[in-house]
Amino acid sequence: MQSINIDVCCQGIDMSILNQIVFVVLCYLLAFFFIRWFLWGVKEYPLNNSARKKRKKGQTLKEWFLYSRYRNEIPKILLVLYFFIILIHPLVLLCCIAFYFIKPLDTYGTLVAKGIAYFDVLWLTAILLLFWSPGPNIPYERWISKKGGKKKRK
Repeated sequence: MQSINIDVCCQGIDMSILNQIVFVVLCYLLAFFFIRWFLWGVKEYPLNNSARKKRKKGQTLKEWFLYSRYRNEIPKILLVLYFFIILIHPLVLLCCIAFYFIKPLDTYGTLVAKGIAYFDVLWLTAILLLFWSPGPNIPYERWISKKGGKKKRK
């Protein structure tokens, strides 16, 4: 009886497994590229040109992917969000595939796929609102301070 209610509740929102896979992969790519673009600006903001060049010199793919050279510049909450995004999308993809093969749960694959899209919209909106500015530049100085360097005298 309860499974009938779930089927009625989820009727009309089912996606095929191929659509779920494509949808989750597209969400993953968009989320990955946006968070990488945003973290690029965050890591570049507090550094001068000389420091940027020194840090990039000899950087490995592992260091690039894990941001191990920029742990002091990037706020911890943004690093946690980055790693969460990196891990949650493949897990959602595996859940969609697993739900497809477990017939009583196959309607949950669509819900999980749509859930990851809602999650992506939520964190993306939060970042855009926190760093919103009417001008073309992102105001990193609102949340991230520059370290070092000479201070301007009045």
